[in-house]
Amino acid sequence: MAKQFLVIGAGRFGRGIVKELDRLGHEVVVCDKEKSTLEELEEYTEYAVIGDLREEALLEDLNVNHFDVVFVAIGSDPLASILITRRLKERNVSRIVCKANNREVGGILESIGADLVIYPEEEAGHKAARREAMNGIIEYIEITKKIAAVETVIPEILIGKTLREIGFSVKYEITVVLIIRNGEPIVTNIGDVRFESGDYIFIVGEKTKIEHFKKKVG
Repeated sequence: MAKQFLVIGAGRFGRGIVKELDRLGHEVVVCDKEKSTLEELEEYTEYAVIGDLREEALLEDLNVNHFDVVFVAIGSDPLASILITRRLKERNVSRIVCKANNREVGGILESIGADLVIYPEEEAGHKAARREAMNGIIEYIEITKKIAAVETVIPEILIGKTLREIGFSVKYEITVVLIIRNGEPIVTNIGDVRFESGDYIFIVGEKTKIEHFKKKVG
């Protein structure tokens, strides 16, 4: 079922959110002070609003309570982000997700009611570091502070074996959720699929367990 989202701020981060939500089939409204930043998003949104959401009248016109989630995607003006978040909270918006460029601003946003604070540059740095530090990592997705999902090339030591033969989940305490072969996912009966050279696996589990697995099998 499609959800309704409001994205405040049409910078690079905000544009990425808008385009991905549209791709996933959701309804998106975007607001920014600059008309030029909204023009490229017309095809991805229900409509775009030019204005500053620090203004009470604009908040009322947008009926912000109507949205399932509001993204405050402002990074260059932390004061604006803080003021808008506070006003959204005062209007009992269901869920508020904010961007912050540093932990100090993020802490303030959390204290006034942000449900989730995202640190894009910091998270991108962590992701890049982990990908380069663990050989064979194609994609690294942080799900929570402790849990991650990782796409990795099948270690050579596992080629010719199956998950069931290895006792993979018990042995490594992580879970393989799919196998990718020749660009196509294998999602059924994967416990009995014999690994081939060139296969990729998508695994989910505690970060420490994934790191241990990569160190052990390469």
